Amino acid sequence: MGIEDTRPFEVKPALCLDFDGTIRYSKHGQFINQLEDIALFPDVEAVLWDYRARGYLVVGITNQGGVAYGHKSVERVRDEIDLTMLLFKRNPFHCVKYSVLSPHGSQEPFNRQTLLRKPSFGMLAACEAEMFEKGIIIDWQESIFVGDRPEDEECARNAGIQFAWADDFFGRTNNGENTVT
Repeated sequence: MGIEDTRPFEVKPALCLDFDGTIRYSKHGQFINQLEDIALFPDVEAVLWDYRARGYLVVGITNQGGVAYGHKSVERVRDEIDLTMLLFKRNPFHCVKYSVLSPHGSQEPFNRQTLLRKPSFGMLAACEAEMFEKGIIIDWQESIFVGDRPEDEECARNAGIQFAWADDFFGRTNNGENTVT
């Protein structure tokens, strides 16, 4: 006979967000090359806090293949995520996961297949495990995944989660400007 877990569990949907091109962008090019390049899209914070107020968990999942291709270090990716959190007036995220591996990369040992990298849904599973340890069960049927790339959409589909394109979800025009007032 095992030990009973008597803690109460909550069930909550999750708002799952890609990072690059969805909540943040590079001020100086396609990719973030310097910490100073990182900027949040306008009104992202208000939307994320609105979803939190409605009972959603806010989770971030981001492929960071620049490590596998030799463009940056794991420490640099951590610094970029930490700086992104500091750009918010209040950090809206309950959980953030990232994958630095890519089977197409050139840098050992990061050029490996992984179950974490999108379009696989390993980062979502890692968020689920972390939240479960905190007494929260994620209701994936009521969750939303927001992203800007085909692998984001495929990750959502692979996980059975509703998907929304970032520009549509945040009411942006194609150049990233917010059209919602």
